[in-house]
Amino acid sequence: MALHPIADGPPRIRDFESAVAYIHSLDLLDTPRHTHVYAFRHGIARARRLLERLGGAPKTTRRCVLVAGSKGKGSTATMLSAVLGAAGYRVGVFTGPHLHTPLERFAIGQNGRHELMSEAQFVDWAARIERSVASWDCPELGQPTRFEAFTAMAYRWFEEQGVDLAVMEIGIGGRHDAVNLAEPMVSVITNISLEHTQMLGRTLPEIAHAKAGILRAHGEGVIAPQHDAVKQVILAEARRLGNAGRLRFVGECCAVECADIRVGAAVGQSGQWLRVRLLGPCGSRHPEELNSHGLLFCPLLGRYQLENAATAITAVQALRARGYDIGDDDVRRGFAGLRWPGRFQVLGHSPLVVADGAHTPYAMAQLCASLQEYFPGRRLHFVLGILRDKDARGIIREADRMAASLTFTDMDVRRAVPAEQLFATWQALQGDSHDEQLSPVASIAADISSAIHRALSFADCEDVVCIAGSLHLAALAAEQGCVHSEGQG
Repeated sequence: MALHPIADGPPRIRDFESAVAYIHSLDLLDTPRHTHVYAFRHGIARARRLLERLGGAPKTTRRCVLVAGSKGKGSTATMLSAVLGAAGYRVGVFTGPHLHTPLERFAIGQNGRHELMSEAQFVDWAARIERSVASWDCPELGQPTRFEAFTAMAYRWFEEQGVDLAVMEIGIGGRHDAVNLAEPMVSVITNISLEHTQMLGRTLPEIAHAKAGILRAHGEGVIAPQHDAVKQVILAEARRLGNAGRLRFVGECCAVECADIRVGAAVGQSGQWLRVRLLGPCGSRHPEELNSHGLLFCPLLGRYQLENAATAITAVQALRARGYDIGDDDVRRGFAGLRWPGRFQVLGHSPLVVADGAHTPYAMAQLCASLQEYFPGRRLHFVLGILRDKDARGIIREADRMAASLTFTDMDVRRAVPAEQLFATWQALQGDSHDEQLSPVASIAADISSAIHRALSFADCEDVVCIAGSLHLAALAAEQGCVHSEGQG
C-alpha cells in the first residue's frame, strides 16, 4: 500500500484550522484493508516512535490508568478523573471522540477546575508532529495515523503540564491500540459487546481478547459486569500474566443503585441520587464510609451510568491500594461536578427531547431501559444516525422495540450510513410475521434539523423524542441549541 505522500514546500500549519486539517490528513483511505492491516498492526510501534521523536516516552506512560470497553469508557474515565481532581491531584484525561473540537480530547482537572488544551498549544503540537512525519525514519511501520498523533500529543502534553497521573481512554480494542503503549497502574475494562468487528473479531471472545490486552502483570485490574464468555477470556489473560488476584470485579466490590432522579433542561438541573454499597475491602480503607454519609449525587442521567459509577468507584479503590489518598468526600465532590455532553443530555421539554450517543445495541438497550424507567407510559420517538463501523441492525432492532416513530437521518460525517440504507435495514427487520399495527412510523430526513422537526411532528407534549445512534449525531443535536418544543403535537 502506498504511504501518505509528504508534501514539499513550507509547513502547511499556519493557524488552528490548518493544524486540525493537517492532523486529519494523516489518515489514509478509510477502507477495511487499511484499517485492519495498516492502522492496527503497527499502531503501538508507530506511536512509540513518534513519542521518541517528540522528546521521549514521558513518565505519564507509567503514571496512568487505561480505560477500555465497548460502552461507558468515556463516562467512566470522566468520573474517575473528576474524583482524582477533587482529591487535589492534577490529572490529565484523554477521551474521544470529540463532539465539537479536538481540543475536547485533552483536558486537565484539579480541585473542580477543568482546562482544555488551548488552540495555540494544539497548533504547536501539530507543527511538531508535522516536522516528525516529514522526516519519518521508519517506513517499514508506515506513517502515524491521526489517532496515534492525538495519543502522542496527549502523553507529551500531560508531561509538560506536570500532571500527577493521566486517565487515558483506549480508542479501538486495546491490545493493539496506540494508547496501550503505556504501563498503567490500573487497567479498567467497561462492558464489552460486539463492535468494530472487522478489526477486533466477529465474536465476543475475540473482542474480549483485544480488550484484555490492556491488563498488566504488575497492575491492578477493574472489570465491569460482563457476559460470562467475556469474563472467562479476561480471567484467562489475567492468569497468563500471573495477576488474576489483582482483578476487581465491579459486582463483587461495589454496587450502585438509583435512589431518585430529577430532570431539567438547564445545566445542573438534571441528575440522579446514587446509593453506593461497597461489598468488600477491595483495597478500600473505609469500606462503609460512603453508606454512613448518605447518598451520592451524579448530574449524569441514564440507568447505564449506575454501572459506570460503580466501575469508577472500584477504580478509586484500586488506586487507594496503590497509595493514592482519595477520601469518600472526594468521591462526592468529584461526582457532583460532573458534566459529560451527549450522554442523556436533556435539550428541551414538552415534549422532552434527549440526546444520547448510544452507538451499540447494548447501549441502545440500556438507553431504552432508562427512558422507560424515568418516563413510564410515555411514547418514544427516535431520531437515528449511525456510523458504518457500528452494528446498525442491532441498534435499530433495540429502538424499534420501544418506538412509536423512527426517523433516520443523514449526517455530514464521512463514515455515516445513508439514511435510506438505515431505512432499508429497518424494513428488513419487520418480517412477514410482524404485527403491522404495532410497527412504528418510519421516515427519512436529509439532516438533523429536519429530522428533529419530523420527530416533533409525531410527538405529543407528554412524549419523549430521543436522538441517538452516534456521538456525532448527539453533538449535531446539541448544536441546534435548546430544542424547546412547547405546543408541538
